[in-house]
Amino acid sequence: MNNIMNIIEIVFLGGGTSFYEVFEIIRRVNLVEHKYKIVAILDDNPELHGKYLNGILIEGPLSNVDKFPNAKFIFGIGSMKTRLVRNQIFKKLNLDLSRFETVIHPQANIDLSAKISPGCIIHPGACIGNDVIIDPFVIIAVNTAIGPYTKINSFAMITSLVVVLSNAKIGMAAFIGSCSCITENVSIGKGVMIGAGTIISRDIPDGSFFLGNPARMINKIELQNDF
Repeated sequence: MNNIMNIIEIVFLGGGTSFYEVFEIIRRVNLVEHKYKIVAILDDNPELHGKYLNGILIEGPLSNVDKFPNAKFIFGIGSMKTRLVRNQIFKKLNLDLSRFETVIHPQANIDLSAKISPGCIIHPGACIGNDVIIDPFVIIAVNTAIGPYTKINSFAMITSLVVVLSNAKIGMAAFIGSCSCITENVSIGKGVMIGAGTIISRDIPDGSFFLGNPARMINKIELQNDF
């Protein structure tokens, strides 16, 4: 059993529904090995300050990160709507990447050769193949399969029941909707949004929204200069 001094204190960034999902991942990790303790939540919405989520206090805005010099952070900000500003929020925090914890559900299946960077969230049932490279702050949701030699860039969000076949490339802050399939050797550009149930069998340019089977472009997405 771990000594109490080895427990990692966690500050969760974001007071949205993703907190409950990550709270459950942490609970399940702690059942296997008592590793984490969530000590606070930070969120920029003043209406949430002073409220509790699963008994954890939302203590104030994100700028309060400096009040927790010994804690690790979980970057829980991210949805289909906010995914394109996650990089900007990270930069404003002015925290070293090493301060962010990657949390992996015990029921995820990850090949030993896969490389997962800090700040990622891996949900139950995720299957990550050999030689996959996952950059910081990637979210991989429930029962999603990532084929071998795939590269997933920072801030991408891969939602539930997605299949990404071998040697695919997923661009920065791309959003892959549930039940979609990305076929072999396909490149998904930066900021791309792939709607639910879409099959992608060709490269998708930056800042595009594709949907359907066969996939068709619905519109363009305006990207900021930091992309």
